[in-house]
Amino acid sequence: MFKEWRNKLFESPNQEFDLHPLGFPLSLAEGTRILGICYRTWKRWETLAMTIPEYKLQHILMQKRASCFNSTPPIVPYQVWVIGKIGEIYDGLPHGIKKKWMAQEYVNAKKQELTRESYRKEQERFASYTLEEE
Repeated sequence: MFKEWRNKLFESPNQEFDLHPLGFPLSLAEGTRILGICYRTWKRWETLAMTIPEYKLQHILMQKRASCFNSTPPIVPYQVWVIGKIGEIYDGLPHGIKKKWMAQEYVNAKKQELTRESYRKEQERFASYTLEEE
């Protein structure tokens, strides 16, 4: 996973078209490119993300929308952010042992840190930090 994935996510040129409160829709392929992971890793981490109510709701909404048009469901930057945060959890866990149960415990304890509101606040902090550097 790329260490600078937030830069790629928050500095996306799509952000200026903020058509959706959680960001302009992306393809799953674009989400995996932002994070620097493969499709299988995304799906593995997404099973854990689906335990987060707001992530699951967003996933369901995008699936319903896409099914109306008979297309593949897009994702939004919030979903990329959640998967990225889960990737950081996995990266911080010790190597050589099964990580899934530990990551699940961590996510269960910290679900309030993986909300859309937390995403919005981090996005604002990133934007203000970027403006300070200019």
